[in-house]
Amino acid sequence: MSEGLSKILNIVLYALMGVSALLGVLFYAEVIDSELLIYWCYALFGLGTLAAVVFPIMHMIQNPKGAKSALIGVVALLVVFGISYALAGDEMTAKYANFISGPEASKRVSMGLIAFYILAIGAIGVTVFSGVSKLFK
Repeated sequence: MSEGLSKILNIVLYALMGVSALLGVLFYAEVIDSELLIYWCYALFGLGTLAAVVFPIMHMIQNPKGAKSALIGVVALLVVFGISYALAGDEMTAKYANFISGPEASKRVSMGLIAFYILAIGAIGVTVFSGVSKLFK
């Protein structure tokens, strides 16, 4: 990141923190309503989301070689989610009827659990493989 952009982002960061602190003090002094704080949180969430999407795209444009490995990771994650969705069931038991709204939600929950299991087993496998491979080097 360039020095000028870094300086501008630091100024914006401190300005947002200052406004947030001021709004917090005004809220506890009962000068402003909680509705304004909620809208401020929405605005901060939107800015954070925008920054989380825009800056990686800018980095990938500036560094296309690094973008290749990132895209491979995203595709692998999408494959895991696709396999998880295909394996997920949509059964609804009476025990979980209070927590899950219907078969579609049950399938999504099941997909999330299966994806978690696949990713956890993969992480454990990579950790074990890394440790074992270091023994033979």
